[in-house]
Parts: sequence; C-alpha cells; structure tokens
Amino acid sequence: MNPAENAQTVFSADSPLRFACHHDLPCFTQCCRDVNIYLTPYDVLRLRRALKIGSGEFLARYTRHYLAKVTHVPVVQLAMDPETLRCPFVADDGCRVYDDRPWACRMFPLDLAKEDGAYRLLADKKRCFGLHEGKLWTVGEWLESQGVGPYETMERAFHQVMPPDFRPGQRMEAGLGKLLYLAYDLDRFDAILQDPRFRSFCGIDDERYTAVRENEEEKLLLAFAYIRNQIAELFSVL
Repeated sequence: MNPAENAQTVFSADSPLRFACHHDLPCFTQCCRDVNIYLTPYDVLRLRRALKIGSGEFLARYTRHYLAKVTHVPVVQLAMDPETLRCPFVADDGCRVYDDRPWACRMFPLDLAKEDGAYRLLADKKRCFGLHEGKLWTVGEWLESQGVGPYETMERAFHQVMPPDFRPGQRMEAGLGKLLYLAYDLDRFDAILQDPRFRSFCGIDDERYTAVRENEEEKLLLAFAYIRNQIAELFSVL
C-alpha cells in the first residue's frame, strides 16, 4: 500500500513518497490559504532578508506574535491576508519568496511526527492532487530536495537554549519568554551587540564581531548562545 493512502502512517527517511507539485494541478497554491504557519527564528531571518527589511518591520507587518498562556513560550505565526486568507507572499503563479520559504512549507506534504526522526502525512489526498502524481521519492530524498537541512539544524540549536531539565509545556516566567523572543528579532540583538561593553563582557573579540556582522546565520547562533546563558542564570535564581 502506498503510505500516502493513510494519513496516520508514520514515515521514516527511507519510506516511499509519491508526490509532485506544479502549476497545472487544480489545487496549486490552495495549500497556501487559510493555514496556520508557525515560524522559527531561522524562518524569520530568511524571509525578512529576502524582502530586504529588518526583523522588527517583518514581525510587525507579516506576523501575529504573542507569548503563549501559561508556558509564555513565544509564538510567531505568519499572518494570512485578512480578505483572501491567502499567504501574503503567494500569487497566482506561485510563491514570491520560494527560495526562502518557511520550514513548514518546505516540509509539505509532510509534517514532523511525535517520534524522533519520524514524519506524518499532512495533506489530504482528496484535496492535494500532487499525491496522485507519478514522481516517487523516499522521504529523505524529498526533504533534501526541498533544502530542509539548514532549517532543522537551526531549530535544533534553538531548542538547546533551554536548560536540560526543561520540559515542553512547563510553566515559564513571562520574562524568559521575552528573552526567547529576541531570537526572532535580530534587530534588537544587533543593537545590544553594537555596545562595546557588552562585547567585552561576553568575550566577543573583534574577529568574532566582524564575522557575525557579515554573516547573519552566525549572528543568530550567537543570539542563541546569549539567550542560553541568560536563561541559565535566571533559572538558577527562580
């Protein structure tokens, strides 16, 4: 049986996946409408860089963002067009930011399953005609073709900012959630980074400072390290 027949099937990297998406499908871009797309810090970095705007402007114009109740974990969601319910970056001929599209879009028609290294089918075969196409991949081949690797790497690094004994769903002080949000708004972190006293205190020499100013991925990783250190100190006294 083709695994795509059953939405509950758990996929591994070696599982077969029959899927292709193209302009001639009647459902083309329909998956980009009225959908919840939660953004990672790396998603925000790639999108706002593609749009040539700052992180603050991007977050204000294109997202809904808030601290979740109880856990106070920051939630950043791509805002759909209020009239069409369509992704603001999608036109009739496709995605305008395709090379920098979010992780969730790259994963489609798959999503992460609860088990590590496992995936589940997100799309409905009755609505997604791409699942009827003849192109056959393994799940691993599909994800590699979509450039998912760097997104997974950055997300793993982001998850490591929390202390080892922290558990998902655990209550967290609002101040810690705001500190985590700094990873999404690199403009704010950049302003902190420009202070020579901050760089001296954190042991950031001129070579490292130049590197992160020239490479935003390095800057994001440095932001993760800063957040991790700050959270570790705060957890120790809370």
